Amino acid sequence: MKKIILFGDSLLAGYIDGHATNIVTQGLQEKLPNFTIINNSVPGTTTEEAIDFYELRIKPFKYDLIILALGTNDASMQFGLSAGRYAHNLQILVDLIGSDKTLLMGPSYTNWKIATDQAWPKTLQFELVAEECHVKNNIPFLNLAKVMRKTGHPNKLLQKDGIHLNNEGNKLLIENLAELIKKKVAS
Repeated sequence: MKKIILFGDSLLAGYIDGHATNIVTQGLQEKLPNFTIINNSVPGTTTEEAIDFYELRIKPFKYDLIILALGTNDASMQFGLSAGRYAHNLQILVDLIGSDKTLLMGPSYTNWKIATDQAWPKTLQFELVAEECHVKNNIPFLNLAKVMRKTGHPNKLLQKDGIHLNNEGNKLLIENLAELIKKKVAS
């Protein structure tokens, strides 16, 4: 049985009402019954911390695929990471994991009118950085913010905090990740 590790921030941790949940893990497990899904995501993580967490949360495991989903916290005005630093950190993580075993997810759409430390120009810039990492490394990519915007009602996919996904948002995330995983495994 193939093993997939979810390695990201609160979005993959299924953060709902202030707590990590198993909604993403369980949703993916239902859509991918022939896979073992392990969720090693940590709410609040940036790419800076993910590099430090690699030794504990990824390296000890045998895995077939890592879903690397970071960037929403990196793009926050509170953490102050530059787009260049985000790009550098993403590349370190892809190199550590292996491009052949990485599936990349970019930052989420956020409602910057509610989550005022999530300035939309910076979020857009970080989306482009993640997309460039995908192209440079030839790895599968889920541009979550773009997928959310394409619904025509991205704010309706968020909880009241304007950052974290609600049930409808998590459903969209799970469906898109499951499809990308299926394509990656079939190739």
